[in-house]
Amino acid sequence: MSTAPGRVLVVGGTGRTGRHVVSLLREAGVPLRLLVRDRARAEAELGADLDLVVGDALDLELGPAFAGVERIVSTLGSRDVHGGGLRTVDLPATARLVAAAREAGVARFVLCSTIGAVPTPGVPAHMLEWFAPKGEAEAVLRASGVPFTILRPGGLHDGPTDDPRMIDCSHVARALVAALTRDDALGATFELSNTRLQRPDADPLLGVRV
Repeated sequence: MSTAPGRVLVVGGTGRTGRHVVSLLREAGVPLRLLVRDRARAEAELGADLDLVVGDALDLELGPAFAGVERIVSTLGSRDVHGGGLRTVDLPATARLVAAAREAGVARFVLCSTIGAVPTPGVPAHMLEWFAPKGEAEAVLRASGVPFTILRPGGLHDGPTDDPRMIDCSHVARALVAALTRDDALGATFELSNTRLQRPDADPLLGVRV
């Protein structure tokens, strides 16, 4: 990153994309704090030298997690997509994080959402129904007054893939980290998939601004 941010809070740091975000920020020497539900898992997967706040974003008092934090990246995501987890977990947890970020006066909230969070050509109706709570969470962030960038990746893949609908998790992580400080990403929403990266108007890292 061209200008390193101050302390960054990472939510979802033990997930498929979040662990790449943590690795990139550590390599860049950015001071980190992670909000995790399982300390043992986080230390086993990411190392024991991290500043961890242990708890669930659904019910934890979030003030201490945001103390001294300048920016936040949230890759929070329920695995129960088909069973309603995006509505019962992702939406209320993101709303609480946004409220805490507003109270703390963070400089930017980078939210990892998904293609299909809003009606999108090529996304089947049943998937739009699954992903609708992601779009509602985006709306909460936009209405909050908190400076933001929203990234909507396609299907996540662990490693390079030629599938046009998908995108490598590590690429998504690089985009999220870049969005923390890029002036041209402030207040913007991007969609990121292999197909979108082929468009002439695409940013090679962030994808297509929508």
